[in-house]
Amino acid sequence: MTAIAPLWRTMISGGARLGLATLLLTLMTAGVASHDKKQIVSVAEGVRYTVPEPGTYRLPVIKPAVDGDVLTEAGEATRLFDLTGDRFTLLSFVYTRCGDEKGCPLAVSVFYAIEDALIGNPVLAGKLKMISLSFDPEHDTPQTIAEYAQDHVALCAAKVKPWEFATTRSMTELQPILDGYGQYVVRELDAGDQPADTFSHVLKVFLIDRQRRIRNIYSADFLYPELVLADVRTLMLEDAAAKATQ
Repeated sequence: MTAIAPLWRTMISGGARLGLATLLLTLMTAGVASHDKKQIVSVAEGVRYTVPEPGTYRLPVIKPAVDGDVLTEAGEATRLFDLTGDRFTLLSFVYTRCGDEKGCPLAVSVFYAIEDALIGNPVLAGKLKMISLSFDPEHDTPQTIAEYAQDHVALCAAKVKPWEFATTRSMTELQPILDGYGQYVVRELDAGDQPADTFSHVLKVFLIDRQRRIRNIYSADFLYPELVLADVRTLMLEDAAAKATQ
């Protein structure tokens, strides 16, 4: 069990203290409750475990999230925090030409599964934002990411669009965002030592709370929709409990 201990960090008993918050969120989370009971197998780690019930553990604050200038799929200039709004956010850094099955395609497929789980649960969908931000602005123009999004984003009935792709004007604008999140990216070289179309990078997906603080960072080995949704609902319970005491 030591392999999964860092993931859950601090376990608590969420019964009495979060009783009111649980009541407030019962209807909000009912649509995806079945995900919490599914067993997960991590082949790389050889670990088999059941995702904990939301609210029975805590996700400590890791560090503040970082804002920055971005472009939407429509080519509109905005700020990253303007895209997240007042919602819990899942942020992944990807590029459309990635062919590593443990890299960007994995992040996209997990986001797709999460979005699919939100269909029929508009309350939860309206509280969660997923953003896929390209780290290849030279190739991934707004038009490119818009076309990519059409191939990968499901149709969701939520009034607020839960998943958006974004890019930046240049590496100059992008680099401070990458540095702030600790997402290091290196462009690979071809046989002639010229910049290739591929990048070396480690997949990271960031869970950000409504106070714009990073609460979890998922690697490829622990990026499962069931786990992520349990973490999101844990933060929702925490948020509801805080409001109830005000």
